[in-house]
Amino acid sequence: MNDKIQHFIAGFLLSMLGIVWTPLILLGFMFGIGKEVYDYISKKGVAEWADMAYTFYGAILALIIVLGVVIL
Repeated sequence: MNDKIQHFIAGFLLSMLGIVWTPLILLGFMFGIGKEVYDYISKKGVAEWADMAYTFYGAILALIIVLGVVIL
């Protein structure tokens, strides 16, 4: 599976936990930042802005869905 799709799915699924408890919406964003910082510091992966962006895209989609469910 494409790396960017994996980042999108991870951000989406983590932020979808906001349905259970609304503050968990932030998990996708925190993971996106944390994963790239980890890759940069540990040198076990390649830190890429695009990876973080795709994680954020998934988290943003989840944010829209969760807020739609919570508000309605």
